[in-house]
Amino acid sequence: MLYYLPLEPYIERYTYYMSCVDGWAETNFKKYGVNFVRIDGEKLGDTIKDGVVLDACGRSYYAMSQIMKVVELINNGAIADDDVIYVEDFWHPGIESLFYIRQLKGMKFKIGTFIHAQSVDDTDFSYKMKDWMRPIEQGFGNQYDFIFTCSHILRQLCIVAGVAREDNIFHVGLPYNSERLIEQLKADGWEPQKKDGSVIFASRFDDEKDPMFFLDLVEACPDIKFNLVNPRKNRPITTNTQVLTRLTDIVSRPNSNLKIVNTFDKVTYYTELSKASVLINCAHQDWVSWTMLEAITFGAYPLYPIWKDFEYELKGNPRYLYEKRNLKDCKTKLNALITKHYNAVNYDDVKDLDYVVEKHDNSWHRYLEIMGLIK
Repeated sequence: MLYYLPLEPYIERYTYYMSCVDGWAETNFKKYGVNFVRIDGEKLGDTIKDGVVLDACGRSYYAMSQIMKVVELINNGAIADDDVIYVEDFWHPGIESLFYIRQLKGMKFKIGTFIHAQSVDDTDFSYKMKDWMRPIEQGFGNQYDFIFTCSHILRQLCIVAGVAREDNIFHVGLPYNSERLIEQLKADGWEPQKKDGSVIFASRFDDEKDPMFFLDLVEACPDIKFNLVNPRKNRPITTNTQVLTRLTDIVSRPNSNLKIVNTFDKVTYYTELSKASVLINCAHQDWVSWTMLEAITFGAYPLYPIWKDFEYELKGNPRYLYEKRNLKDCKTKLNALITKHYNAVNYDDVKDLDYVVEKHDNSWHRYLEIMGLIK
C-alpha cells in the first residue's frame, strides 16, 4: 500500500492541479494499478500570506496534521512493514516522528519524497536558513529511503552536503502529467488559443528569478509584446520596491509593450500561455523549471539561459538557449524565435522538444519502480 501525503494545493501554484484529488500523482497511481490512501492535512487558508513558494505557517500546519493522521494509522496497526509513505516535499515538518516511531517499533515501512531545492541551493530562499536548517536536512536525508530529484546537479549538491547518500537519492525528473493537465483544464472551461506572437514571463517575479534582467529585455525590444503573469491576488507581485517601481513605470508608459496579466485562476493562466509564442526565463534559482514543461506542452518556444539544468534539458540546442545575463544574445535569440509566423492554433511547432515533456511525464513510473510498488 502507498500512503500519499500531497502538498497543499494553492491556486497560484502548480500544486493546484498536481496535488489535488485525481491530480497528476493520483492519476498515475491508478494508471499503474497502485493501491493508495490519500492523506490530506488541515489548511489554515487557501492563499499564501507569508513566504515565497508556500505559506510560512500553512506549510507546517498542513504537514504536521498529515503526520498526526499517519501516526494514528500506525498506532492502530493499519500500516505494515511492506507499505510506503510518500511525502510530496522533502521539507515536511513532523516527518521526524515517523523516523522515531519506525525505529522504536522496529518497523520496516519505507518513506519516500521529492526534493525541490533546500538549503544546498545557494539561490533558494531556504539558503538563508542553512545554519539551523542544514543539520535537520541531514537528519531527514539520512532517514528517507527514497529521495527523488529532477536535477543531476541538485543530486550531487545533496550528496556533498550530507543531505542524501549515493544510494538513496535518484535523478529522475519532475512529477509532471501533461495529459492529465489538459484534461483538468478542459473540464474547467479552457480552450486552445491562436498564437499571437507575444512573449510571456511566467516565473515568480521574485529576486531569484532575475526580474530586472527581464525588464531590461522588455526595454531592449520595444516592438515585441510582453506579458507578465501575476497569480498573487492578495499580495504584491514582488516585495522588491526597486523592481516594483521600475515595473510600474514601464507598464504605465503610453503604448507600453509590457502588460501585467492577472492570472488568479488556472484557466486564465493557461489561456495566456496558449497564446504566447515564446516563454522567457532568466532565473538564478530554478531546477529544470515547471514553466519549461508548460511552455512546450502549450506550444510556446522556451528561451532559457545557459545555467544549471537548462542546457542539459534542452540538449544544448542554441535555438532555445542564450548566454546568461547577456542582453544582446538574449535579444538576438528572442527575435529569431518571434519571426516564426503563427496564424492558427498550432502546438506542433515545438515538436522537436517533445522529448522534454515525455521524460518528465514518465517520472512517476520510475518513482514507483524504485519504491518497489510496480515492476
